[in-house]
Parts: sequence; structure tokens; C-alpha cells
Amino acid sequence: MHSRNKIVFTILIVVFLAGLALACTATSPTPASPAGPARGAMSGTPPPGKPASAPSTPTRAAPTPTLSVRAAISKVKFAGTIVAANQVSLAFATSGRLKELPVAEGTRVSAGTLLAALDTTILEAQVAQAKAALDLATANWKRVQSGPTSDEIALARSNLDRAKAAVDQAQAAYDRAGGAGNPFIQMMPQGAALQQATLAYQIALAQYNQAVNRPTETEREVSKAQLAQAQAAYDLAQQSLNNARIIAPFDGVIVSVTPKIGESVSAFTPVIVFADLTQMQVLAYVDETTLANIRVDQPATISVDALGNQVFTGRVSKIGLLATTTGNIVNVPVRIDIDKTNVPLSPGWSAIVEVTTRP
Repeated sequence: MHSRNKIVFTILIVVFLAGLALACTATSPTPASPAGPARGAMSGTPPPGKPASAPSTPTRAAPTPTLSVRAAISKVKFAGTIVAANQVSLAFATSGRLKELPVAEGTRVSAGTLLAALDTTILEAQVAQAKAALDLATANWKRVQSGPTSDEIALARSNLDRAKAAVDQAQAAYDRAGGAGNPFIQMMPQGAALQQATLAYQIALAQYNQAVNRPTETEREVSKAQLAQAQAAYDLAQQSLNNARIIAPFDGVIVSVTPKIGESVSAFTPVIVFADLTQMQVLAYVDETTLANIRVDQPATISVDALGNQVFTGRVSKIGLLATTTGNIVNVPVRIDIDKTNVPLSPGWSAIVEVTTRP
């Protein structure tokens, strides 16, 4: 019974699929028959009155050559920032408390002027101590190099003569007491006195020889090393004192001052921005596409927003070597020298540069 039901179910599925296929065939569009002449061409029969010809072979048309022409760019424009040609950020080389700040922003100073100083009380004491040690080492070195004085030699000679006289006197007493022939002479005062006098004479003789033979090579080397050590200690103390001061490296203007008097300042942290404002530039970072049209010494015009778009002239002075990448765009630093002008320009102002790439 189960097998019969399975057969019946299979037959029903086959019948259903066959009906579905017939329905799809009946609804499919029939393609239109081609026109007579076209049918004749399709069947290969020539039209009446014309001889038959061989079937034509399709040919490919030759491509038309094209010429790529690049438009000549006569000017390029980009944005930049005004900077001084000679501008530095000055910092202390040591940490401390700011004690002196004799200049203010905008002050024009000459090279060598004190711009700022830390509290140097302890540093000055260390310099004085190192200077005293250096003076002592210098005096000792000079004394050693010059050798013994005449007074030192005379004193050593006098001590030697006195010791020799004491030996002679002790020897005479020793001989009167029987000398070496007396078996008890070593236990007598004369024997002990001669021994002491002889030892004193040997010491005086060594001191005399040392005085007349000075300086020895060892003394020279020791005094030289002591002097070098004292000089190094003094130089180090003096350098530490200098590190607590900021001196103007050239003639220029104080552009900005960060700390205030009494504040603690860390070593190598910029304190003062100092610049020579007699020669100003525009620093711009130009993308590679624009850079392809820029060359050194090309003329340029510079408009400054802070001066109501006043226009200045200049020339491209430098194209940097080290590029930077920002957001997959490669930029190269370009500097444009601004021609001399009586109009004051300040570092940090924005500017628009237009470079003439072709005359």
C-alpha cells in the first residue's frame, strides 16, 4: 500500500512539471520573419538580374592617431606663512627660576645683549670655589716647574751640615768609650747616641738630594694633572653659569617671550623667539603637481591678509629637499624672499603667493 502511494505521488509531480513547461512555451514571443531581400541574402540567393558574388569580409577601421597637448601654465598660486629669514627659538641649557627679563616683545637689541637670566647665586659660588682651586693648582705647577729656590737649597745644606757635625761629635764620644772594641758599647749611651746621629744624618742627606734634584718627572706629571683637573672643574662651573643666561646671538627683535619673572623654567624649553626682521620670507608647503612648475629665481607677488591684501614682490629663493606627506598628499617646502619694503611684516601672518612660471 505504501509503495502504491509513492508511485501515484511521483506521477502527479511529473504531470505537474509537464504542464508547467507547456505553459511557458505557449507564452514565449515568436520572432518576426525577416523581409524578402534580407531573407534572400540570408539564404545566399542573389537578387534577380545580378550575378552572384563571393561573400564580403568585414574589415576593422584603423585607429586615428591622437596628440596629447599639455596646456602651458603661466602662473601658480598657493598659500603660505610669513617668516623671518633668520629666526631662532632661544632656551636655557639648565633649569631654574627666572630672575631677570630686561627685554619685552618688540624690543630691538644688538648681538651680545642679555635677554634673560636665571637665579645664579649658587652657580656663582661654585665658580668662585673652582677659581680658587685653579689658582692653587696653578701656583703649585709653577713652583714644581721652576725647581727649588736658593733658600730651599741653603736650608737643606744647613740641615745636612748640622747632622754631619752631630755624627762627628757622637763618633768621638763613641771612640772614647772604647768604640767597637768595647763589648758593652751598644748598651752604653755613646752607642745609642751614635745610632741616632747617623739616622738623622741619612735623613738630612736624602732631603738635600731631593732639594737639589727637583723637580722629578713624577712631580712634573702630578702637578700637570692637578692643574688640568682644576681647569676642567672651573670651565664646567663657568659653563653652568653661562647656561643660566640667554644672550642675543645677532642683531634682531624680540618676537615673543613665554615665561614671567619668578616662574620655574625647564632646560631646553623655548623661552624667547628672536628674529632679524630686515629680511622676510614666505614659507609654503607646495604639492608635487604645483611644484612641477616652480623654479628658483622665478618672480612672485605676495598678498598679505593682515594688511588688507596689500601686494609685495619677491622671488623664489629655495625649494626644500625633504618632503612631508599629509593625507596622502606630498608637500615640499618652498621659500620666497620678499623684496625690501618699509612696511612692517610680522612672522606668522598668512600670505597668498602667485608665482609667474612663464614670462
